[in-house]
Amino acid sequence: MKKLLVGVLILVIFQWLGEFAAALLGINLPGQLLGMIFLLLVLSFNTSLLSWLESASSQLIRYIALLFVPVTTGAFFLAPAITGQFPKIVIILVVSTMLAQWFMGLIIKRVSNHSG
Repeated sequence: MKKLLVGVLILVIFQWLGEFAAALLGINLPGQLLGMIFLLLVLSFNTSLLSWLESASSQLIRYIALLFVPVTTGAFFLAPAITGQFPKIVIILVVSTMLAQWFMGLIIKRVSNHSG
């Protein structure tokens, strides 16, 4: 139980660091993402935190489905607003998926040409 609490505390501290850095530097980047980048940098040089983070992250992943319940409940109550914008949402999803696949294809092609 102690490892779980310490691991969650470490994750929250890095989230706060990311939020603070994003606000301080005026970076247009979510603080959570910046915090995870900081955590990645720390873990790449010092792996002593891994044992503490392992129990916390495994529990978070185990119960991740519960974190989506509020989102789906909110979407249920916003159904009239969503149905009015449904064609736009579908177009955006299709175009963004196609652009992501095209971009990944370019990267894979460039990497395979470079290595071969």
